[in-house]
Amino acid sequence: MMSKIFFLTILWITKLNIWMIRLFKLGHASNLPGKIALMLNKNFIRFFSFISNKKIILVTGTNGKSTTCGLAAVFLKTSGKTVLYNETGANLRTGIASTFAKNSNLLGRLNKEYILLEIDEATLPLITKDLAPDLIVITNLFRDQLDRFGELDTTLKLIETGINNCNTTVLLNADDPRVAFIKTKNKKYFFGFSEDCVQGNPYLNQGYPYLNQGYPQNGMTWLLDPEEATECPNCNSSLTISNKVIAHLGSYKCNKCRLKKPVLDFEITSFQADNLSTNCDVKYNNQKHNFFLPFIGTFNLYNTLCAIAISNLTANVTDVQIQKGLQLYSTIFGRFEKLSLGNKKAWIYLIKNPTGTTEVLKTLSNLENARFLIALNDNLADGRDVSWIWDARFDFLKGHNKNIFVSGKRAYDMALRLKYADIEPSKIVVDENITSAIKEAISNISKSETLYILPTYTVLLEMQRKGISKN
Repeated sequence: MMSKIFFLTILWITKLNIWMIRLFKLGHASNLPGKIALMLNKNFIRFFSFISNKKIILVTGTNGKSTTCGLAAVFLKTSGKTVLYNETGANLRTGIASTFAKNSNLLGRLNKEYILLEIDEATLPLITKDLAPDLIVITNLFRDQLDRFGELDTTLKLIETGINNCNTTVLLNADDPRVAFIKTKNKKYFFGFSEDCVQGNPYLNQGYPYLNQGYPQNGMTWLLDPEEATECPNCNSSLTISNKVIAHLGSYKCNKCRLKKPVLDFEITSFQADNLSTNCDVKYNNQKHNFFLPFIGTFNLYNTLCAIAISNLTANVTDVQIQKGLQLYSTIFGRFEKLSLGNKKAWIYLIKNPTGTTEVLKTLSNLENARFLIALNDNLADGRDVSWIWDARFDFLKGHNKNIFVSGKRAYDMALRLKYADIEPSKIVVDENITSAIKEAISNISKSETLYILPTYTVLLEMQRKGISKN
């Protein structure tokens, strides 16, 4: 058993490591100090103490973890709560250990009312042995880093183990049948899109202006989007999925055993969007609420709805506080992060799997004066297997008649993928060095154009180290 003195010794060493890494600008100290601490004692995280009225919230799933946590954190803060969250996105045990060491006092006490943590799916079973969460949130499940996670059933079992390690409340995406019917006896709440919202909505299924680029007409473009095979979690028959929102997310039923999508506790009932913002109606507690979102993308509607649900379930945050939080929200580490590069405008959108990438392309390809730089690495944190790019809808760029820049260790793989998406090879500019690629892209766009940089995770880290990414 770790003595208090031994814990404090490791804590102070970890704090010193964090200070030195930041002093010499070697990074954000988001993982390495925690890795060393856990090497010294694997139970390091368990010895931190909290204030008596603290609440611990864990957010896991394939897509949307960082943005959901960022939004929930700002909603809680605008309601006057004190919040600690791993804002750099370091979501392994090493990242949690570093976050706790950085933010605790010298005695290992965390004096925050809310501990809000983004958690890697495979890490959830471990972290629920370290901490006793009040709420566990699952955003969605898609194929991601197959060389690490394997197929989705493996990921699902890891999450089920993590949830069932503790007696807690769970918040689940009802639009994803794997998530909605996860095997647990814990109390459940559900969020998602109402059927009325999806039916006939011009921003869903029918697919924006890219219908004019030669894609299937009559509202059927979504049939080409990547989606996961879905079986009934009750009888293993094929589910009938209708009113799709993203990939396989939407309404569904089993024609054999009659299983269907759960009743929603938090739902998007309608929304409208332009090139810069979204206005949406959200229903919960039997009341309708309207919010203005200063960002776009169907995926961000899910993130916002989930963050609203977290805030309501744990703190009963008001509409005014949520709207204030939406206005104050500052994007984090590559999640629609805005940059100023000289006198040119740029945004960063992290890409990492087929569905997330497709939704980003679907959203951005419709914007006027958009230019693109796509950067692909295959380091461990990205996933060694980059075959996922062949499932992403890069054909949304088919009508783009200007140069598309590609970079990263696997730049030529990406260039080949774009060629097979019917993009003219002469329009594909390859530079494996991300710094020079960005410089060339910026020099080739006008002041009226915006460069959208779509990097995988370790490209984003490299941009951060080189001072390109402000976060």
